[in-house]
Amino acid sequence: MKPRKIVEEMPVLRGGTMRRRGPGARLAVLYLAAILLTAAFMVFNEPPRYHQLLTGLNDLRHVLLLGFGGLMFLELTALLGRRWIRKRSLYYAVAAVIVMLAAVRIEFNYLPWETPRYLHNALGGIAFLLLSAVFDRPLRREHDQLRGPPRRAVFAVAALVLVLIFQPLGPVAMSYAGRSGSFPVIVALTENWQQRFVSIQDAMLLTGQPPRSWTQRKNRNTAMISFEPVAEAGFRVSEVYGDWRSFNTLRFQVYSELDSPVELLLRIDDRQVEAEPGDRFETTIVVSPGHNDFEIPHDDIRRGPADRELQLRTVRHVSVRSAGYPERFRLFFSSMRLVDRPKPQ
Repeated sequence: MKPRKIVEEMPVLRGGTMRRRGPGARLAVLYLAAILLTAAFMVFNEPPRYHQLLTGLNDLRHVLLLGFGGLMFLELTALLGRRWIRKRSLYYAVAAVIVMLAAVRIEFNYLPWETPRYLHNALGGIAFLLLSAVFDRPLRREHDQLRGPPRRAVFAVAALVLVLIFQPLGPVAMSYAGRSGSFPVIVALTENWQQRFVSIQDAMLLTGQPPRSWTQRKNRNTAMISFEPVAEAGFRVSEVYGDWRSFNTLRFQVYSELDSPVELLLRIDDRQVEAEPGDRFETTIVVSPGHNDFEIPHDDIRRGPADRELQLRTVRHVSVRSAGYPERFRLFFSSMRLVDRPKPQ
């Protein structure tokens, strides 16, 4: 009779020290989920007004709350019940039920009931749990069928659900990527990424070929602004690339087919909310017939506010408005870019 081999659980040796396996990883997930859940409540309690990426995340806040909350309840129930319930799959079942009930509770805040919105939130929260299950080794040891192709299928389904839910953030993220990639160009009215940040008032924005007489921009796509005959007609660009400190001059060109000069108001401010006249940079630029090349030194921009210096590390908005003209007129604009001009000796 062969002697029975006795196997005792021993601590795992790593790096010459004894390390005991325990619920540390689940505690880390629990704490991280709690932090993210708290941060989500703090950030998305009220819809952000002046940041389009945060606005998009705010629209998806319930999916985020249910996803992080589901993970938190999963690890919390696992920590509290591990002495009595050995089946880790039961913890997932409890977390999934909690997510679905929480989605029902959310719907009561938005009566009448909308089934598509409920499914959107509930499926998003459950998708977080499915992704957790894919990488959960104790769960795979408990259920051998969660290996190989079935595991990859679960991952693909959960990832696809989250991609479809968070898809609206894609164009927003591309706009921010375009803004960063175009720097030191800070306003490019002809580019697709810029359109999300442009607002028009009593005016019309079109893009196309410039006038033939504007030889400096021959065959280059150019923005044309048609101004209504009212004061303050024009455009405003929000969330421009904010840090201008590496350069010392703002430069842009304007072309006019008018027979007489026209005045425009150039405004730059560093406040989220559009600043009052005395708390921003504002100057009048006179557009003469033909080609006009404007360069605004940063020192002038910095001294724009009456009682402080404008912060060139956090520029928020650039706008061009009509000072008032008796009839409709149109002007052609190049992009606005930052340049570094040699300082006079």
